[in-house]
Amino acid sequence: MKKIRKDVFETNSSSTHALTLGRPLGKDYVSPGKYLKIKWFDEEETLTTLEEKVSYLVSHIASWYKWNAPSYEALIEEIKDNWDFKRIERFVKENYNKEIVFPKYEGELEDLTEINHQLQSWNHRLDEVLEELVDYERDYLAEVLQDGQDIQFGRD
Repeated sequence: MKKIRKDVFETNSSSTHALTLGRPLGKDYVSPGKYLKIKWFDEEETLTTLEEKVSYLVSHIASWYKWNAPSYEALIEEIKDNWDFKRIERFVKENYNKEIVFPKYEGELEDLTEINHQLQSWNHRLDEVLEELVDYERDYLAEVLQDGQDIQFGRD
């Protein structure tokens, strides 16, 4: 990871994602209501809202387990039992008073979410993903989920 311009960080691989400083969205950053519904990640677009960023991080966790899960329900249970998911869930509850919920899904598990292979954590550690987004020793999850921080994707 290298700093290429003020407040923007990118990896030096052919597929990149970077945490960029954007304009805070304020009340539009968090959706109304008490639930934050996961939307399975399948496109590389700029992620600006809490829902988009949490969905992206949870999609990483799903991508670690989807190949061996016998059903969608079993996959959701594996995700819920994952330490990194529990960390995200606790952070979202404590900081935004939101409960994470999962959508209904009836498709093939292999099609559930698509994370570029160069952005995946091969050790199945969320911090490995977060460290690619943040270039400092600090609370990576808080940094990434902060209003005004966007996740930007790109290709060389």
